[in-house]
Amino acid sequence: MTTRIQVNKAQIFAVGLFIGLTVLLYFGCDTKSSEHRTIEKSRAQKFELINVNRLVSESMDKIPGANRNDIMQLNGQLKLAETDSEKSEIYQKLASLWYASDKPLISGHYAEQIAQIENTDESWRIAGTTYSIAFQRSKEDNEKKHALMKSRAAFETAISMDAENIESQINLALTYVDAPLEDNPMKGILMLLDLNKAHPEDVSVLMQLGRLSMKTGQFQKAVDRFKKVIELRPSFAQANCLLADAYQANGQSALALEQKKLCDTH
Repeated sequence: MTTRIQVNKAQIFAVGLFIGLTVLLYFGCDTKSSEHRTIEKSRAQKFELINVNRLVSESMDKIPGANRNDIMQLNGQLKLAETDSEKSEIYQKLASLWYASDKPLISGHYAEQIAQIENTDESWRIAGTTYSIAFQRSKEDNEKKHALMKSRAAFETAISMDAENIESQINLALTYVDAPLEDNPMKGILMLLDLNKAHPEDVSVLMQLGRLSMKTGQFQKAVDRFKKVIELRPSFAQANCLLADAYQANGQSALALEQKKLCDTH
């Protein structure tokens, strides 16, 4: 009888241990490796939020007749194209026509097709820029998310091909400024500040930081940054005009008036 009770206790203990371990594994620990999580994140980023072919079909009736006829003709030529160079040329025309028809998201799709063929940092940067414009102009939520995801991926590809190109790095940073991450809202600004530390005399970086300073009400920083741009490039008309605005916003009306004169003469 004692032996039987001991066996039952051992069985109960074993079952309890198994349940405890199961709960611990599934609720107390992350059972996926870091590498596995990275792979899953990559797959999620590749998920298409919209069907581009359907978007093209839905948009055909909403564009000017002349552009519609040209697009239909180019689509027919695309089916007959045999070489990458032929396809790339047709994609370029399609990208231009869709952009002219105020459909930058579709234009970005064709710019991406070109980048996949040419596979240069410049072609990927163009694709990223087109998608960024689509993000700014799109009104439908999924279209905005799709454009944002695509623009970041394109700029990251451009940077992987030419890590020294500051333009691509600025553009990527601006996607995080325009659409901050929930868990890291300062990422875009920090990227620009890091670029400024690495390239303190780069005019493009200073201009973007100056604009951000204006948006966030840091008018003295905006003044300092635009003044630095003008020191480096005195005839830069846009910088002269923005400095006038920064002076005015900073309560320096007399300097703003003088700077406005320089703005008007450049």
